Amino acid sequence: MRDVSAGAQSVGELDFARLCREYGLPEPDRQTRRRGPDGVWYLDNEWTPYNAVVEIEGLHHLEAAQALADASRQNELTIDRSRVLRIPVIGLRLSPDHYMSQVARLLRSAGWRG
Repeated sequence: MRDVSAGAQSVGELDFARLCREYGLPEPDRQTRRRGPDGVWYLDNEWTPYNAVVEIEGLHHLEAAQALADASRQNELTIDRSRVLRIPVIGLRLSPDHYMSQVARLLRSAGWRG
């Protein structure tokens, strides 16, 4: 219940929160709000001190309109100096070691000492 009250919006995001704890990663802020050129965005997971974002992507992210919006948002975040990892839910379920290793490497490259 703590994850739901902390802002997780989907089962994939709940799985990611659990995996962060299991892999000893710092707790991200969830559903952080950013203003972009086309409105307000909500980011699934953000570590503000490290300029790091992880977006958990369900099946709907493969739809053309959503894929275009995702690409534009990621580009804008990159321009603003955030680094974004996009993790498909199916990848998180089938290969958690692979994706959580990438998250850990991203955070370490930004100065996390864990």
